Amino acid sequence: MKRRMLAVMAALVLAAFGGFAVIAYVRGAEERAVAQTDPVWVLVSTGTIPAGTTGAQIRERGLTQRVAMPAETVPQGALGELAADLDGLALTGEVGASQLLLAGMFGTPTALTGGLPVPAGKLAVSVQVGAAAQVAGYVRPGATVTIFNTYESGDGRVTRVLLPEVDVIGVGERGSAGAAVTAVQQNGAETAPATTMLTVAVDQDQAERLVHASQTGSLYLALRDETARVSVGDGVTDRDLFN
Repeated sequence: MKRRMLAVMAALVLAAFGGFAVIAYVRGAEERAVAQTDPVWVLVSTGTIPAGTTGAQIRERGLTQRVAMPAETVPQGALGELAADLDGLALTGEVGASQLLLAGMFGTPTALTGGLPVPAGKLAVSVQVGAAAQVAGYVRPGATVTIFNTYESGDGRVTRVLLPEVDVIGVGERGSAGAAVTAVQQNGAETAPATTMLTVAVDQDQAERLVHASQTGSLYLALRDETARVSVGDGVTDRDLFN
């Protein structure tokens, strides 16, 4: 009798524990889902902001406004406020009206070359890429990218890594520091321009290869972080694509 009672009590305890575990899991899943759909407040420019404008000047002149965007559509580095550590930093490129402000847009104030800050010892080269090739518009100034090149050869088309690691210093025309933010629909959908001018900082050898590739083939970009390892190899061809 005692054994039966102990077994019943143990079963009840296990059932209660299992119920609590299920409830905790469901609540956690709901919280994660809500976190993805909850709006995030970000800063958007109210008008064109010239390159070289400091964070302090942007705040003092009221050059931004806060808008809410779905969390899943907000790119990494989007600013929700102008923190004090940005006061002494300046925009490295012009920001057009209705553009998101990103942390990567700010840098140490430097002399401008033709209206666009160019890192010391580097050349600024612009190429035109499609929306898909620009990672659906997520490539922004301050980002680091890998550039691929697809071209025709004796064995058919070849796709290879052209430049493993280059810094983006401008997106859009006239040294714009970022593509315009499109209106966010109720379903969170956005639209992007068909093609975009991308400006990168490169050395002479990289510039020559990039210009040649842009004239003879097609370019494709990949966003990368500090831990990504990319090497230049033989790439893939039509023949060995599925090997």
